[in-house]
Amino acid sequence: MDRRELTNFLLKARPKTYAGANGKVKPAFAGSDQLEYKERDWLYRDVYYTGNGIFMGLETVYFRDKAVWSMSYYGNFKKMTEEELDSVLRQALLDNRESARTWQKVEWKRGDYQYTCEPDFEGCIEEMAGAEKILKNNEEVYRFFYAGGVLIK
Repeated sequence: MDRRELTNFLLKARPKTYAGANGKVKPAFAGSDQLEYKERDWLYRDVYYTGNGIFMGLETVYFRDKAVWSMSYYGNFKKMTEEELDSVLRQALLDNRESARTWQKVEWKRGDYQYTCEPDFEGCIEEMAGAEKILKNNEEVYRFFYAGGVLIK
């Protein structure tokens, strides 16, 4: 499995699912939501749970039916509505589809909102971790933590 192909597929799959408001399938687990995108030998799956202003989940990329990469995440949006979060976050992710939630720093601003995504270290597809946040009028209204990496040698 080529790491460049993995990276390219992941960066293509994310805008085709949550950020693009697409890819919803019947969830495998009760109470969860599930998004998927498939292309040739690749499958991206995002399974997550939402409740009480919090969400957590797991993104996994499969190559020829074998899990090759995964990332867990946790987000808190208690100071926003879910609709407000989706509107702001989806746009920030689409505008930064090549760098958000990876190993690169992102800063984005639109109207009263400022989105930042900052890695914990200089990583790569092999291993990455970081946090993102949204400020509204300079007050933090959303925080998100992520960590993940390649599962095979």
